[in-house]
Amino acid sequence: MKNPKSCQNIDEIRKGIDEIDYQILQLFGQRYAFVKEIVKFKTDEASVIAEARQVEVIDKRREWAEELGLDPDLFEEIYRTLMRFNVKKELEILRTL
Repeated sequence: MKNPKSCQNIDEIRKGIDEIDYQILQLFGQRYAFVKEIVKFKTDEASVIAEARQVEVIDKRREWAEELGLDPDLFEEIYRTLMRFNVKKELEILRTL
């Protein structure tokens, strides 16, 4: 993949963005595989919801975003959305066990 500064036109920039977005989605897929498996180690709805862990995750992702020069508010929103979805899915899985 080219360095963004070496791109010569908008198509090269878009190609780089598309490649990165695909990699991000692959990583989200890998993350979701772990989410589905973690339910094996949870015993009830409270352990799925894990409020303290959610706070820990948000705090750490905000910290990482800041370290990387990204907007921590944006990434907090992204991870809150992701965690809401994952909790919903984990609860669905838990109910089938």
